[in-house]
Amino acid sequence: QERAQHTIQAVEDLERTAGELRGRESRIRAMLDQLSPWMQLDIPTEINRSTRSVRVFTGTANAKGLERLLADWAGKPAVIKTLLPVKDSLYFWAAVHMGEAERFLQALQVIGYQPVSLPDGTGTPIEQQGEAEKALLTIDNQKKALEEELRKEAEHLPALRLGYEALKAELDREEAQAQMVHTASTTYLSAWVPALAAPGVEAAVRAQFPDTVVAISDPKEGEEPPVLLRNNPVAAPFESIVTGFSMPHAGSLDPTAIMMPFFACFFGMMVSDAGYGIMMALLVPLLIKLMKPSKQGRKLFWVIGVGGVFTVFWGAMYNTWFGFAPWPTLFDPVNDSLPVMLLCVALGAVHLFTGLGIAAYLNIRRGQYLDAVYDQLSWFSLVIGLGLLLLPQTSEIGKWMAIAGAAVIIITAGRQKSSNPFKRVLSGLGALYNVSGWLSDLLSYMRLFGMGLATGVIGMVINLLVGMVMESGAIGIIIGIPLFVGGHLFNAAINILGAYVHASRLQYIEFFGKFYEDGGIAFTPLGYSPRYVRVQDAS
Repeated sequence: QERAQHTIQAVEDLERTAGELRGRESRIRAMLDQLSPWMQLDIPTEINRSTRSVRVFTGTANAKGLERLLADWAGKPAVIKTLLPVKDSLYFWAAVHMGEAERFLQALQVIGYQPVSLPDGTGTPIEQQGEAEKALLTIDNQKKALEEELRKEAEHLPALRLGYEALKAELDREEAQAQMVHTASTTYLSAWVPALAAPGVEAAVRAQFPDTVVAISDPKEGEEPPVLLRNNPVAAPFESIVTGFSMPHAGSLDPTAIMMPFFACFFGMMVSDAGYGIMMALLVPLLIKLMKPSKQGRKLFWVIGVGGVFTVFWGAMYNTWFGFAPWPTLFDPVNDSLPVMLLCVALGAVHLFTGLGIAAYLNIRRGQYLDAVYDQLSWFSLVIGLGLLLLPQTSEIGKWMAIAGAAVIIITAGRQKSSNPFKRVLSGLGALYNVSGWLSDLLSYMRLFGMGLATGVIGMVINLLVGMVMESGAIGIIIGIPLFVGGHLFNAAINILGAYVHASRLQYIEFFGKFYEDGGIAFTPLGYSPRYVRVQDAS
């Protein structure tokens, strides 16, 4: 413990010294920036001040104006030096007899005079620059010495991490103890336990402490239990997508299993190269075995792995295999983009209607049947009706579905805001404007087409460049192979990242926006959750 305290104190001292050095370096560099326009000035800064008989002017003014000023003041009690140009202006220094100072200032103002002060210091600007560079060199050497000291202290890092884990475990134990109520002869503990685990917990407590009284009950009205997401092994990794947004409210619904196929499908459509998909699907299990990531890290890896499987499917549909198109295909985003665009919008509509259906289900589950009709079924009728209007064969039924849906929305959308029928209708008309939001949401799914197209086009360009390089013979082949591998690895990496981000965005904004109720608190079981070490069963 003493060794740990000594190391911590040493590192804090080194960090404090490093901060002081950074501050000094920053100030010196700022001073050098201020000095840079004045390097041609051969007058020491400490005497560059106004006196009783002389007034000093420093700053910038229009270059041509200064030329005229120099000519006008030739032979007068003034010394004017022009220095560094900046755009159409010049830095200048002038010393003028105090009797002429006001007239000189008026002449300067006519030519766009902007005062600029010289930094404090001693010696000419050139001399100050030399001293500053020496100081920077000294600071650089001191920083290197500090880095060497930090490297020595870093040897104690494993021991510090173990010490941290031991203290954290002890702190967790004390915090758990603080949740208990003790009397002279009893201990009382109240806690949440998952319903499926409750019988096992009760049996374990009774086996360890036979005289314990265990009472398990459902949450009381008004209580908000913590939320524990529980899904099948395929959907479980996608819980990280949900928790990355917000935990669902305790009385709501875990959307993971419903969201999972949409996320994986959209991810695959955006990466859209079967070769990349095979690479992801094969590499993910290997990387998990080699890297042994944390629980959250494993979930992320498996999300990418499942997305890889869907990428193989969509890559085959688009006929894209590492940028090559070996045979005819059903969908061609490059040469025949309209069917792919329509497919993206259709999948988006299914996604949005699923979210709306979940909202209706939640209302029905709570016994709010009319709310399901007013707030969800009406929008189903309106949006589907508008879609059917586009087809001559279904335009008649589409018209009546749209009218029915719009009528329900106009009449009922403002029911919770006012009992005044006129105000309710006005609110309903305002709510009806949200149909433009549906159009915006549907257009958001065009990113599936755009990113999928980008992946394929970049892959084809890489292959074209590699082919041109390899045509130059043996040396071209030697250069072309790593160029091919590196190019496709880069293309895969940026598109996997982009697909993950945009697929998440479609869930968070478009899908969750239709039904999601957040605000839940994650269930955190009592236990040891190490940060720096992994605990293994010795048996």
